[in-house]
Amino acid sequence: TLYEKDKEYIVQNGEVVIVDDFTGRLMPGRRFSEGLHQSIEAKEGVEIRRENITMATITFQNFFRMYDKLAGMTGTALTEAEEFEKTYDIDVVPIPTHRPVIRNDVQDLIYVNEKAKWN
Repeated sequence: TLYEKDKEYIVQNGEVVIVDDFTGRLMPGRRFSEGLHQSIEAKEGVEIRRENITMATITFQNFFRMYDKLAGMTGTALTEAEEFEKTYDIDVVPIPTHRPVIRNDVQDLIYVNEKAKWN
């Protein structure tokens, strides 16, 4: 895969900054691995920095188990309540909306191919 400037990464203040594929947000401090980041730095004519070395990794589950107390808030936890119970021994509590929902939900439209989608 070829990486394009201003698509997969940008050059900002003399550094190559990765652009998140899904959100389009910049990810300062993150670097491509296996020499790819250094190759892009060379291509863009910025200072080539050494590759980061991962010394240790930990799963999210084990990381959160290091804490005596856990709390958080999200709009999507209720669907994973069973996992929260099994993994962390904590309950998920639904909190009702403050205002009435004004969103109008409609049925999904499913197309057999791309041509049908755009015609």
